[in-house]
Amino acid sequence: MPKNSITQIQQDENPKSSINESADKVDFSRQKVWRTIKNLEEDKTIWGYTAIIDDNKIGRKRFCILLKKAPFKVTDEKLNIVINRDLRKLANKNGVNIESTYFFHGLYDGQICVTAENMIQVKNFIAEMQKKLGEHYFKEISILEVLIPIQMRGFNNPNLTKLKEYFALDY
Repeated sequence: MPKNSITQIQQDENPKSSINESADKVDFSRQKVWRTIKNLEEDKTIWGYTAIIDDNKIGRKRFCILLKKAPFKVTDEKLNIVINRDLRKLANKNGVNIESTYFFHGLYDGQICVTAENMIQVKNFIAEMQKKLGEHYFKEISILEVLIPIQMRGFNNPNLTKLKEYFALDY
């Protein structure tokens, strides 16, 4: 029975597997897998590859910055600060690495996921971001520190014993 190539390749959760391994797994030729992957890259269905890094091993912490925008129209100038990567420059200047940025519909309007050595670097980045966008641009900003990532990009954390230690604490 023929298989849908995009569906089958999407089910293969290991991006590091070789073309041969992927072809065997979905019962396609190497050429068909390679061609399908190239097509997905060209039409931006696949728009990047990344490694999952253990932040603790490199002396960094992970933070989520939740943003609630003040109720006024976003100007092109302010939007271009995000689009043109000006925020990334501010982050780098403060020792912060932006991993992802999202805009939401819901209780919060956006989220910036970052890594940094400490909370002070994140707060300095936020202060500079507020200067760049305007002091009253955000109605609310909340910073959450990730204690233990359970799963990232579909992969389970291999160090989940730390989760047991966390829940064993008495509060």
